Amino acid sequence: MAHEIRRVLRAFAAQPWFMDPRKAEQIVAMLELRAARGPRSEPYRKNSAAVREQVRTTKGTVAVFNLFGPIMPRAEALEDVSQQAALLVPFQKAFTESAADPTLAGMVINIDSPGGWMDLVPETAAMIRKARRPDRPIVAVANTLAASAAYWIASAADELIVTPSGEVGSIGVYVVHQDISERLAAEGIRMQFFAEGPRKTEVNPFEPMSQEAGKALQARVRYGYDLFVADVAKGRKVSEAVVRADPEKSDKHFGGGRVYGAKEAVRLGMADRVATLDDTITRLIGGGARQSARAAAAERSRFL
Repeated sequence: MAHEIRRVLRAFAAQPWFMDPRKAEQIVAMLELRAARGPRSEPYRKNSAAVREQVRTTKGTVAVFNLFGPIMPRAEALEDVSQQAALLVPFQKAFTESAADPTLAGMVINIDSPGGWMDLVPETAAMIRKARRPDRPIVAVANTLAASAAYWIASAADELIVTPSGEVGSIGVYVVHQDISERLAAEGIRMQFFAEGPRKTEVNPFEPMSQEAGKALQARVRYGYDLFVADVAKGRKVSEAVVRADPEKSDKHFGGGRVYGAKEAVRLGMADRVATLDDTITRLIGGGARQSARAAAAERSRFL
């Protein structure tokens, strides 16, 4: 089991991650703990939160979609060391079905996620943007965290809410490459590869990375970051330069990889207002979201 977990740890490190580094470090620490001490003594208990819920009143119905935990397309490989994953395939299915319902007063994406993989994230953001229409608001609520890939998804909504204790941001992507060649050499272990393709094994952890491999890996990171920036700029109606800006060098920025609390996020334009999930649902059912643009501008002005 320890050997298998070390393989997961290396795979985790090699994957480009759109995740708040704090959570990534926690997952790595748990993987290292499992590698040292073995599997859990008791089976992991999943969070039973449904992907979709509905709030019905005599005034209308609001569909609520839950995205809790690390974002992944389908797999739940990290559940044993982390928490329930926010899986995008079932989320997309539930969202698409509800988007076709003409009776809904609104749609709420209830997010508590540090981010995760890029797989299906740009497709999910495009799906949300396509579903937007004037008479049925789509509102994302950071309840309490929408970081990195989760913020990417949230930014596609008509409106982005942060709970009073919530945080948003962490716009960026990174890869950590492990070079364990010196440890293996000290243990008298030498790895041999039998492969076809001149670059097939260039980013392996058993030997130092070449400059060419490093450039290729950086290009992967840059590609994902460019997609991320473009979608956030489109969703939040700001320039890409603002999304990319370094907060230490510009007053107009989206954090440069940092996360921000609710009031500061609204002030910067990264979110539209501070409110709870219940407040947001009540407002949608009452039809208040039709004035969301004007109200959001007023909310941001409070913090300027």
